Amino acid sequence: MKGSEILEQIKQQRTEDLNFIRWWRKENDFSDYELIDIFLENLNPHHEFEDFELLGMEQMWEILHRKNPKHLSLDKQWGKDVILWERPEKEGEEGHVVCPFTPESIMTIFDVETKGNVIE
Repeated sequence: MKGSEILEQIKQQRTEDLNFIRWWRKENDFSDYELIDIFLENLNPHHEFEDFELLGMEQMWEILHRKNPKHLSLDKQWGKDVILWERPEKEGEEGHVVCPFTPESIMTIFDVETKGNVIE
């Protein structure tokens, strides 16, 4: 499937609650996860893909949480959902991070936790 085909399918399938894309190449050597808008900004219409899947917040949170459940939890603060993150590379208070439960926060944490290396 070419990038141009993925673009058309995303236009047809995307809804407000779908913020993420999981995509993989024909080689099936890895899956990658991105915010849909970032993926579309960098999409080359001629690149080849095997397939893709659009994901919502809850789905992406489950994927992230499975990667490292010891470092992550959901909580409520000031009436809003937040992510409590224990950053493994930081020590003490500096390692305790509270992030809003947003697509951008999930993706930032995902990239740090996986070091950009997602093999499935």
